[in-house]
Amino acid sequence: MTQPTRLPVVSDLQWTLTRSGSFITCGRTSPRLPPGAYTVTLDHCGESHFRPHPFHTDDLIAFPDSVWADVLAEVGTFWATGDRFARLGFAHRRGYLFYGKQGCGKSSLIHQLVNRVVGAGHVAFFCGCPTAFRYGAARFREVEPERPAVCVFEDIDAIIKEYGDAELLQVLDGNGQIDKVVNLASTNYPERLDRRIIARPRRFDRLLRIDPPDAGLRGAFFAKKLPHLPAGDVARWVAASDGLPFAALTELVISVECLGHELGAAAAALRELDRHAPSSDEFGGAPLPDLATTCV
Repeated sequence: MTQPTRLPVVSDLQWTLTRSGSFITCGRTSPRLPPGAYTVTLDHCGESHFRPHPFHTDDLIAFPDSVWADVLAEVGTFWATGDRFARLGFAHRRGYLFYGKQGCGKSSLIHQLVNRVVGAGHVAFFCGCPTAFRYGAARFREVEPERPAVCVFEDIDAIIKEYGDAELLQVLDGNGQIDKVVNLASTNYPERLDRRIIARPRRFDRLLRIDPPDAGLRGAFFAKKLPHLPAGDVARWVAASDGLPFAALTELVISVECLGHELGAAAAALRELDRHAPSSDEFGGAPLPDLATTCV
């Protein structure tokens, strides 16, 4: 008689001490989070869950003599200064708030900073709900008290609009703050932020405006993306793209190199896109037609 196949037994490895003082079994454990970016959520029992946060960086491009280069260098130096902060009795943390027109590279700069800290074997946390973020940050420090981390608050004005700023202020420099951290925030609308956010050092120590790339940055971008172009043609691209943000530079390369459009026409179309503000006034404010009855 054939014996039934036995499934492997997965044993619990440790005991968890609950808040009530009882013990429950837990599954496999790890002494460290794998290097990466995470979003923190709370389950219905109030336990923190660190979920991998997908993020993508385009090819990293060196932009010498720029705000980008200054920030990347300053943050790189910061990680090695923990003993100086400790000697003076200060928490080892730094905060940057990037503001400016959409598409100028705020998120790209943040993602490059995240990419660097993850590449060094550490972690980054993206804030969705500040309450969950605060509890999660505290739990992280209980497990890994010395590990460098980056905390990201993209579109911080939208976070505050939805959740208020009380929990967020606790994370930045209140009882919920953590040590050995760089806080990074971005906004397209700095005027929407209370002075408690933008005028309080040690919450955000540096407020940096990220402008559309100048000729030097555009030249570095096109030289990286289009290495086959001679210098004269790169200069033509730089001139044609004057005033365009980084997001538009990417689209310009795609439009010309991938889709075969003419450089000048593609740049003009991108400028028109930037100026255009779609509105129902374009069609007299009338309701849109019912697509179900008009499309065949």
